[in-house]
Amino acid sequence: MSTSFTQTGREAMVRAIERFPDDQTAALKAVARATAERILARERQLLAAQTHGEGNTAAALFIEDDSDNKRFIVRFGLIKNRPANLPIWIEYGTVHQPARPFVRPAADAEKDRYRHEMESASATAAAKTFGS
Repeated sequence: MSTSFTQTGREAMVRAIERFPDDQTAALKAVARATAERILARERQLLAAQTHGEGNTAAALFIEDDSDNKRFIVRFGLIKNRPANLPIWIEYGTVHQPARPFVRPAADAEKDRYRHEMESASATAAAKTFGS
């Protein structure tokens, strides 16, 4: 069975999140930030193990706080002495080199922990808010 996520559904979800009490929003944001930091660290670790350069690719990784969309994004800035497409070439491979994934494995490794920590933080904040 396939599911879809419509833009209408996303907008309703964002409106509901915007009504969360501040302490619940802060708790969820802290979990999201910590998860992004672990993903960043794991991506750097995987890149170091899979590449043999000067570390410029891993050093170009950073976390962007996209507050407008209530998310953190691990992304690349400019890579010193390397083409901007290098992370894509490493992740997916080229006709000249096999793929050496580092983005997907780093994110996948955090999926279950992220879900558990978000549920826990939400339940704790709700209990404080509603006195349960």
